[in-house]
Amino acid sequence: MSNKPTNSALSPKSYQYKLVLLGESAVGKSSLVLRFVKGQFHDYQESTIGAAFLTQSVCLEDATVKFEIWDTAGQERYHSLAPMYYRGAHVAIVVYDITSQDTFSRAKTWIKELQRQASAGIVICLVGNKIDLADKKMVETSEAKAYADENGLLFMETSAKTATNVTELFIAIAKKLPKNESTSHSGQMRRGIELNATPQTDSQQTGCCK
Repeated sequence: MSNKPTNSALSPKSYQYKLVLLGESAVGKSSLVLRFVKGQFHDYQESTIGAAFLTQSVCLEDATVKFEIWDTAGQERYHSLAPMYYRGAHVAIVVYDITSQDTFSRAKTWIKELQRQASAGIVICLVGNKIDLADKKMVETSEAKAYADENGLLFMETSAKTATNVTELFIAIAKKLPKNESTSHSGQMRRGIELNATPQTDSQQTGCCK
């Protein structure tokens, strides 16, 4: 048997991150996840009860990033459950509806809560969804971008319906996440859990190496 080293050492490393979606009911959180994970969109998406869990991966040049996605319910009665899902999360995507100023205000409230209570070093992304309804737009891009810049957030406008910027959103997040597990944030925040460098069997073509 040959003792020559295999090329597996040259394979991209794989990392796993916990990601949570927050935002008001009906802003399109579940639709964004469905579009990213399965490449699908349903005009009538049932409201999430509690939270839904899905996984998906994206391939970067030097790593495969697997997201463990917790899609939380937006109804007020489930708000008390949110800390259970964002505790220990590496990423939080806070979604608002560009046609509703109220959902943008609520997104700001979520962000303040995350800044106070989530793990140190969490990557927070502000997402304005439903840009396919630009003619009904109530939250200007410049306003949301300015708020994101002031708070050190990633920012993107998306459409789950048309798939605009959905994959790009998760790729941008994957690039932003640190991938050096030798360092940690405040004892709680690990910089990603390194997995064996093998392809993720649950990846869909919308999320990985097209």
